[in-house]
Amino acid sequence: KINNKVFHQSKLLNYFLNQTSLPRVEKETNDLLKKIKKNKKYFFSKKDIIMIESLKSDGVQVLKKYDKLYEHKPEVPVEINSMIVNGETGLVLLKLANIVGEDELEDIDLESVSFIISILNELNTVNLRNEILLKVLPLKV
Repeated sequence: KINNKVFHQSKLLNYFLNQTSLPRVEKETNDLLKKIKKNKKYFFSKKDIIMIESLKSDGVQVLKKYDKLYEHKPEVPVEINSMIVNGETGLVLLKLANIVGEDELEDIDLESVSFIISILNELNTVNLRNEILLKVLPLKV
């Protein structure tokens, strides 16, 4: 079952399973953000922010009026950022593997997951990012 009252448990997860087209996800994202904006009690969790930023990375256009709903400032270390700029994808992925270590993805803290997803968004490694998202976000599909 899907819970459309919580962003990271909504039907938007279908997009990461490649079951929904980009234009449809864009409309559904903006519709859901409209509902959330009306609900003054809604608090954007780290998982919500990770999901929205991943959608934006894939080209989903979120309306400007929803920009202030949450705050997101990923802090990518200078060393990793220079590797990304230089196109050293393999080295960046190796660094991420060191961060994850022998832990299960589900056991990693949300700050680390957010960090990893933001790097994968910058690298545009969509398939790997989607697999991680589907493991970390509660899949209700």
